[in-house]
Amino acid sequence: MTELNPNVTALLLARGFAELHDRVNADGGVVRQDAGMPPRLRRGLALLSGLCLAEGIEDLGASVHVAMDRACEPFSDWGIAAFRAPFSYADVALVDREPGIPTPDCRELALLGGSEMAAQEDIHHTALRATVQAFPGRQRDRVYTAIREFIVRHPAVAYADRERFVVEGGLVAAARAIASFYRPVPAGTLFDGAAKLCGHCGSLLWPDRDQVAYPDGRCRIRQCRLAYPHPACGADITSPAEWQLATAAAMAYWVGPGLDEIRIHDALRAAGRDSVLYPQSDAADVGVDGSEIGIDVKAYASPVVLAAKLTRSIGRFALFRRRILAVPDDKLRLNPRYLEQLRDVYRGEHRLEFMTASQAIRALT
Repeated sequence: MTELNPNVTALLLARGFAELHDRVNADGGVVRQDAGMPPRLRRGLALLSGLCLAEGIEDLGASVHVAMDRACEPFSDWGIAAFRAPFSYADVALVDREPGIPTPDCRELALLGGSEMAAQEDIHHTALRATVQAFPGRQRDRVYTAIREFIVRHPAVAYADRERFVVEGGLVAAARAIASFYRPVPAGTLFDGAAKLCGHCGSLLWPDRDQVAYPDGRCRIRQCRLAYPHPACGADITSPAEWQLATAAAMAYWVGPGLDEIRIHDALRAAGRDSVLYPQSDAADVGVDGSEIGIDVKAYASPVVLAAKLTRSIGRFALFRRRILAVPDDKLRLNPRYLEQLRDVYRGEHRLEFMTASQAIRALT
């Protein structure tokens, strides 16, 4: 029965949460369980209630707030037997708790469910590409790479340093767009009026409830926390009003995934390889030796979801002769069969090599 199909439930919840976020983000409203809730989310919650009723457990679908809180954890942790392995999406979390936005896995599941909505990631890429069009054709790739790289390397930045980057990089025409990817330092990040940089990624550390374990706070970039379970405190920012922080969406879609992109690029450059970031305005994340080798980094929690995405299309990644799909090292710590499952499920027409970020570095250096 459809009502008890966990796959249908997961797809509808993914589409519903994605649509709900887009609607709230556009209107500036709050999440309410009323007639304004997306129909797909209402249906997904109803199916979720059915699964809970069938298993005789707490009704997680009765409240959108309860369901959204549970959606910050992988399906396997929801306490529902139907969501545990071998359920295809057992390792998928639909909501990134810290910024409160849909995860990449959620967006991809939404697309698998037939949604036509534009992802926030696409919105940001579109805004950047529109900005790049203001430059002469021969400069556009350079401008695109410069802006993306700056944001990834500077998730928190002093206003003066951002302005210096714009002027010295000849990017005055893109100044407004670059500014739109940042926001003032949130008051919630402050420690007695000062802010602290993350010693791993350069973002900000946020105060944590567990002050004994995390006296200097924790980084809110998921990929940073997974790669470095123990926080490291960088420099103190005594004048936070003079600094800015990348927006939540820029953090989720560019900075987080970009940590491994930068790591791979820097390692290849240090080894003497001809490596560039975001070649041909993002045909890949890293290009080596022109169009000879392309490396794309994907941080999806589920290899099944990622394989489905790649099977559908790899976009302009196909322009490279050799194509390496790299995933963060922590994926194998969490799921030792991640790469194996990725290879088994991928059915695309293009040959891809699947590696961790560290394996890609070793293979090319």
